[in-house]
Amino acid sequence: MAEVMTEAGQSQRWGRDVESITVDQHACRAYRNRPRSLAELLTDSLRWGERPFLVEGQRRLSFETHARAVGVVATQLRAAGVRTGDRVMLLGFNSVEWLLAFWATQRLGAVAALGNAWWSDTETAHAVDLVKPALIVTDRPADRAFPAGYTRLAFDQLHAEHGADAMFHLPDATIAEDDPAILMFSSGTTGAAKAVVMSHRAVIANIQNLLVLTGRLPNELGPDHAGTTSLLSVPLFHLSGIQISFSTLLSGGALIFLEGRFTPEKVLSLIQQERVRVWGGIPTMVSRVVEFEHFADYDTSSVKSIPMGGAAVSPELRAKIQAAFPLIKKRVNSLYGLTEAGGVLAAASGAELQGRPGCVGRPLPVVEIRIDKADPHGVGEICARTPSAASRYWGEEASIADKDGWISTGDLGRLDEENRLYVVGRSKDIIIRGGENIASAHVERCLATHPDVLEVAVVALPHDDLGEEVAAAVVLRSGATLCADDLAAHAGTTLGRFEIPSRWWLRYDALPTNASGKILKRELVEQWPAADAPASPRDTPLAAPPSVAPNC
Repeated sequence: MAEVMTEAGQSQRWGRDVESITVDQHACRAYRNRPRSLAELLTDSLRWGERPFLVEGQRRLSFETHARAVGVVATQLRAAGVRTGDRVMLLGFNSVEWLLAFWATQRLGAVAALGNAWWSDTETAHAVDLVKPALIVTDRPADRAFPAGYTRLAFDQLHAEHGADAMFHLPDATIAEDDPAILMFSSGTTGAAKAVVMSHRAVIANIQNLLVLTGRLPNELGPDHAGTTSLLSVPLFHLSGIQISFSTLLSGGALIFLEGRFTPEKVLSLIQQERVRVWGGIPTMVSRVVEFEHFADYDTSSVKSIPMGGAAVSPELRAKIQAAFPLIKKRVNSLYGLTEAGGVLAAASGAELQGRPGCVGRPLPVVEIRIDKADPHGVGEICARTPSAASRYWGEEASIADKDGWISTGDLGRLDEENRLYVVGRSKDIIIRGGENIASAHVERCLATHPDVLEVAVVALPHDDLGEEVAAAVVLRSGATLCADDLAAHAGTTLGRFEIPSRWWLRYDALPTNASGKILKRELVEQWPAADAPASPRDTPLAAPPSVAPNC
């Protein structure tokens, strides 16, 4: 771990050549030259020495300091009982300590379980009991309720910048390429979060895809390569966030943390102050920034690229971005992927997206895409085969992929004659609110536990800022006098705040169903009453947020 990787070593570790390999008894494409464990990436990063790597407020860590601090934290985790193969749950918002704990976990050969900091106590308890971590590292130990019997450590208890030589005295863990590296939590269509198992092979395949895409493979970068300054405004517990940290680590760039809650002022101030070149975010964030009334007061001329994921990007928003950031020209990039596939499956430059609504780009080099059960227009379910795919859900033996290695994305799409992928809808019952995936079934089950609720259906309604919002059509027991605030308070005991519906249709009439009794959700969306025009006294839509519902 202490040795800096030579250029010859970089050449052997990384490359663009693709070969066919066998993973879980099926063939797939893979890069011939690739690292075999995430811990090897730390060794690669040492070549950048004293360059600034992590910037959080007034705090700056160089690549060298970062690697040493990881060793210090790894020593702490080991003292807390963490061993190779154990799970370490990271539960908190973005911080330098979060990243240090992540890499310390990898140094020990343990598995990083990336908890969602927005979870409710009930959701947190479910995730903890599911993966049974040897240690939970959290940002607010006093404010979070955890199941009994688990060891906890606060991020601010990590003595990251003391004991500078610790990294050189830790024994390197023995790690196989197919060993679990990360557990990512997926909302799933059936409710409570599942832990998606991502091996070292899978995570590295996704990283290498992105480095090939952006021309930043370590073996192709000379010592004078000017790293890219990137602004991190998406959660590290999401694939898009952790991916940004990986690519910055390997390419000698600086990663700028957005402290506290997102605001347009904070983003614009950091762009101006740190001369940010790449700002990756979700469409909701980007929309709020470009529409900020004082946008013109800030110098944003350094921004050259705005890759976006998490939700579809409308042509209107794309035009606003290009008007606000004229120097990016056509570099408003789009990334398409999902957790179970291990990250990005297809990508497109702004130029490719021009005049192609719904296009998300071409498959990445080691990704295969097919359209299953296509209709006469070529539209069917998007399926993918890739070495970055997750192997299984934690606690389940069955593979996520089918016997031939194909994963169903739950999205509907088509391929054109030039192998560009277009996404036209979703077959899974998932709502994407501001970049967060929400399972309708999870919200429905929570609301259905209220004694005055007879029936409930949760759907996505379009929202100008968030992309989609959570809407609940609720059939009340005869004589019940519930209002939206009552149901929101009930939901808040189980759901995270982002999962609580913001649109309500409280009614006494039964929900529309087909001949087999399945609720017709599309019909509900089409019939949803306007907020300012209730359909009838018995079918009253409450469109205001639950905290200010007018009928309480």
